[in-house]
Amino acid sequence: MRILHLTTEFPPVIYGGLGTAVGGWVRASAREGMSVGVLLIEGQLVIDDPGHAARYGAAHAPGGHASFGQWGEKGVVDRQGITFFQAGWHDAVETGVRLARRWEPDIIHLHTAMVWPVAQAIQARTAKPLVYHVHSVDRAEYEIGEEPYPWLAHSEAQEEAIASADRLIALSRDERDLLARYYPKVQHRIRVVGNGIDDSGVATRAAARDRAPDMPVVLYSGRLVERKGIRELLAAIPGVIEAAPNCRFVLAGGPPPIRGAEVAAQWLTPELEPHLGRIHFTGWLSPSELYRWYRAADILVVPSRYEPFGMVILEGMLHGLPIVAANVGGPAEILEHGRTGLLFAPRDADGLGEALVALLQNADLRRHMGRAGAEKVRCAWTWPKRVASMRRVYDELLPPAALSTGDRCVRGGMAVGHRLALVLDFWSRA
Repeated sequence: MRILHLTTEFPPVIYGGLGTAVGGWVRASAREGMSVGVLLIEGQLVIDDPGHAARYGAAHAPGGHASFGQWGEKGVVDRQGITFFQAGWHDAVETGVRLARRWEPDIIHLHTAMVWPVAQAIQARTAKPLVYHVHSVDRAEYEIGEEPYPWLAHSEAQEEAIASADRLIALSRDERDLLARYYPKVQHRIRVVGNGIDDSGVATRAAARDRAPDMPVVLYSGRLVERKGIRELLAAIPGVIEAAPNCRFVLAGGPPPIRGAEVAAQWLTPELEPHLGRIHFTGWLSPSELYRWYRAADILVVPSRYEPFGMVILEGMLHGLPIVAANVGGPAEILEHGRTGLLFAPRDADGLGEALVALLQNADLRRHMGRAGAEKVRCAWTWPKRVASMRRVYDELLPPAALSTGDRCVRGGMAVGHRLALVLDFWSRA
């Protein structure tokens, strides 16, 4: 099975959960035996080639502007066997179509509607099956998360992608219901497949260690935008510091190359001036730099107004952090209130503050919740389980001849149903 992923970001140069999730899906799929390609459009690509030498290619690559597609149409293969291609906005459509014809993927896997024109052209000119991974719903960003209007700039493209994709991936049951409510004609094409995470020895040791109780660190990790609940978090901080004066807050994130001081200037309010010594904005961090903060933190806070999944939830649990999160979407489905974290009503700064204080004043509760979360994430949310679910979605779109003999034996009884589903898809769009 050969899958071509379309994205605008790929680790280690990412801006938030999208890049983390795409990198996880690609590498986990390769480990599980799929042939995987990545077409990175406009983003910065940093990989190891077969000679183990770092290669760069991007519009904003270190040292200046690198040419896109510098490795030719064969791409470059990293040590894991993943084939990488690049394109700029000016040639993305033609590059994508040529790749689909010459690299011959079985499935096109779209990760952002920003590059819908590329997926649309591939679908129209090659008839390749298209899976659209809806990492976030633009309408919900605006209507629920109250993002400024520019966030809707590509909602029309997203609506076209949703209407045209052969399968839609929702990250949670809540997201499935949201998509079905916004776009009722496509609900039979929606499949729920949550993201996963890789374990590591460093994270395992972090989850097992006893953290110092005297100067607890509350970590926020992610994009600093309205729908992430940053204003509610900042509004809660004075009261939290008054109740737990030894705590510190670290807000990690921001677009590169913005520094922490610049991010702080955008978000800090006069009410926070007396507490500036206990609030630290890091600016953009690489994944390795961010993981150092997970190891140093004592609590992870996820105050989102709208959160389709929340990769940071899995990252925090992996490192043994108790989590305070808004009771929405992915966090509500991943966390067990009172066991692996504390949930509060979205937009409720007072409720957020009370949950943080409850954990800050009780080191034993932090430790028990953190260890319960670390056990849960390793039991239920590792990548092999996620890839198995995604493979079943891919199989729905492949003709029986494209499956292995073993797969046909196991799934033979489903083949007629799959063909019927595709016929129903056709007539639903007519």
